[in-house]
Amino acid sequence: NSISLDMGGTSTDVSLCDRGNLRITTDWYIEYGYPICFPSIEVLTIGAGGGSLAWIDDAHSLRNGPQSAGSTPGPACYGRGGVEPTNCDANVVLGRLSDRLAGGAVKLDKSLSAEAINRVVAEPLGLSLQEAAAAILKVANANMADAVRLVSIRRGYDPRDFALVTFGGAGPLHGVALARDLSIPTVLVPPAPGVTSALGCLLVDIKHDISRMYLSALEDVEPADVDTAFQELEEEGRGHLSHEGVTKDRMSFQRHIDMRYLGQWRAMSIDVGTNITSLDAAVAQFHEEHGREHNYSRPDAPVEIYRLTVTATGETPKAEFAEHERDLSPPEPVGERDVVFDEEPKAIMTPVYDRDKLKAGAVVAGPAIIEQLDSTILVPPGYKADVIPSLTIVIDVPLVHGRS
Repeated sequence: NSISLDMGGTSTDVSLCDRGNLRITTDWYIEYGYPICFPSIEVLTIGAGGGSLAWIDDAHSLRNGPQSAGSTPGPACYGRGGVEPTNCDANVVLGRLSDRLAGGAVKLDKSLSAEAINRVVAEPLGLSLQEAAAAILKVANANMADAVRLVSIRRGYDPRDFALVTFGGAGPLHGVALARDLSIPTVLVPPAPGVTSALGCLLVDIKHDISRMYLSALEDVEPADVDTAFQELEEEGRGHLSHEGVTKDRMSFQRHIDMRYLGQWRAMSIDVGTNITSLDAAVAQFHEEHGREHNYSRPDAPVEIYRLTVTATGETPKAEFAEHERDLSPPEPVGERDVVFDEEPKAIMTPVYDRDKLKAGAVVAGPAIIEQLDSTILVPPGYKADVIPSLTIVIDVPLVHGRS
């Protein structure tokens, strides 16, 4: 069970994986509201990234995004003409982000960040520079937490049953704060957070969804007819995969029945097995899923089948990721700097670690900063980061609303 949070420069993408199953949707839109109805992994995108602008609205309230500084001119600290404060600028002012990124290739100007935050946020709201920077990030975190709630609590999932996987260039800076706010017990940071999405594109399997309308009241449906229809759809999917060079031993098929209560317009997709002789299990699952997602079910109400779908999957070759031997020797910091954390109002001299030098088995106690070429990980006071054999970093969030 995982909730992924990919925070980049302009936006944050959030998605949920339930017991290894990704949610699929046909209800999404491209720019200007054009509906796109083909199946896709359900990803919620909001305007919260490292370059999202902080601003004051007409009610004199602090807002964050969805406007972004983009890469040009970029955050004020880039020194490329940007004059509006961003989340990146706030992280720089609080010391959470180094003034030298990408191994020193990118130099940031902290004074420009301070100037922008003072002018736009601190002075209008009567805050100190540090208070204003912290407020900017709290608003950004609140926006991202709301997005996570939309893909979890709103769908009937309890965030306490999930791990938060944070990636993207900016995600690991905000992971622990979000997990704490959402009562998520564990934060995971992949080995290369800045390119994790790109890695997913390289490893993804080939999939075809073949659908057939099958509008019929459940009481009028013969399971054998449904099974025959599925076999025909599978044969069509087999042809698509063969045309793409997928061998039979790498093909698999998953069947779905879209069901709904009679009179509803929105259906729910229910997974079913092969060799269908009865639909009783699928109907029971439909009632259960409907109750979880919509907070009610009607087991005595008539159900109708709306559509049959077969997902034809062609497995692609996968890279093998090494498991490293544990080395229990204590890690050595490569530097230190003043950092302001949410837990402490004043700056704390905080050790900085190079992630490339952290071996499996290493434990980094907070407060700490872990830096790498494509991202920065914030470990607040009272937390610790464990490097597991896959080199993923695990941060446990203790005593989450009575759970540990």
